[in-house]
Amino acid sequence: MPRKIAFSPASLDALNTGSIRDPLYPGLGLEVLPSGKKVWKYARRLSGDGQLVRMRLGYYPAHSIADARCWAKSLNDDVEVGVDPREARRIADARSSMTVARAHEHYMEAAREGRGSRAKRINKPRTIKDKLEIYKRDIAPKLARKSIYDVTEKDLINLVAAKGRTARVRANRLAAELKVFFGWAASLRGLIVGLEVDPSRRLADLRFPEAPRSRKLSLEEIGWFLKAVALEEERDLRRGMLLWLLTAARFAEVIRANSAEIENGIWTIPSARSKNNHAHTIQLGPWGRHLMVSNADWVFPSPRIAGPRTNGWYPAKKRVLAAMSQFAGREVDHFVPHDFRRTARSNTKRLKVDYETAEAMLNHLKVGLERIYDGYELEEEKAAWFLKWECEIVEIAHQAGVARALEIPTGPFKPLH
Repeated sequence: MPRKIAFSPASLDALNTGSIRDPLYPGLGLEVLPSGKKVWKYARRLSGDGQLVRMRLGYYPAHSIADARCWAKSLNDDVEVGVDPREARRIADARSSMTVARAHEHYMEAAREGRGSRAKRINKPRTIKDKLEIYKRDIAPKLARKSIYDVTEKDLINLVAAKGRTARVRANRLAAELKVFFGWAASLRGLIVGLEVDPSRRLADLRFPEAPRSRKLSLEEIGWFLKAVALEEERDLRRGMLLWLLTAARFAEVIRANSAEIENGIWTIPSARSKNNHAHTIQLGPWGRHLMVSNADWVFPSPRIAGPRTNGWYPAKKRVLAAMSQFAGREVDHFVPHDFRRTARSNTKRLKVDYETAEAMLNHLKVGLERIYDGYELEEEKAAWFLKWECEIVEIAHQAGVARALEIPTGPFKPLH
């Protein structure tokens, strides 16, 4: 039985064994542990169901009598109306442990499984990589250790505004990713986080204006490009850069091409690697077939590791651009690999290719009712276009005097009609 002695600093200091109860605050007591340390404890039954509540505050004298009584009063307020204070502590502990970093781990797991957005679509490796890059570069340095429940709209506004001062396009991507992440955490899909209020819901209002890219290469610039590629680059980089132009495929689709995707001169980009999750076939011309030949699993194998070559492409493009400027006698406007898609598409009307075929060769899906009812894939029309486009580029290469250096096969190149 706890001894009934005065509850004062002097009596508590003198206590060497056993325990002592506070006569003023029911449930509160101080116990001497076998180690000799003294710990504040609370034990009282809930009003109503009589369940015993046991809790510990901490050590005496680190926590004074006043601290312990304040703690006990708060517990008694709950116990006397039948509320278990341990549940409130569990909720508080869960809230403090659910940092932005931990919530983002759950979010990325959901994104990999297709539960990260309303679209319920499994994200491609490139998308996962982009999400992680945005988080590590722009979100984690400021918010990783903060409880996600304490993140405010102003916190997110400050992140986006700061990024917008130096990189407007990246600021827009950051705002979009914040909306998806916090939107998920506040949705039924993110119940594991259980965010009650979404602080990102108005971030779309912060969007910075972006000038849409309109860069395309003229036929003259294509000639300079072919000369620069022939003279400046090693074979694998040269092959890849030429295929950007010939196939009008996306950068990642080209450089990550697998040799197994090519059969009988037809390159099939699987749905798992295409941006719109729709498989895309490209009928390669004689030159394109030659450029796609590889003795490895990958069309462009990495020289150092097992896998595709992902490094070196942009420095190579920069070198080619510099050489093009020398050939032109002036500075040639900057371009990126995606601009070759725009270049090919912009030449379709001149080469008398109909609109539907021109869209199909870029793997742009039909819209509206056509997408539902018109299942014709335009494969023959696409094949004719790719051969016609290859013939066009071959003619420019001959005019530039670099056909042999570019490994263009000899023989007639006849477009299909």
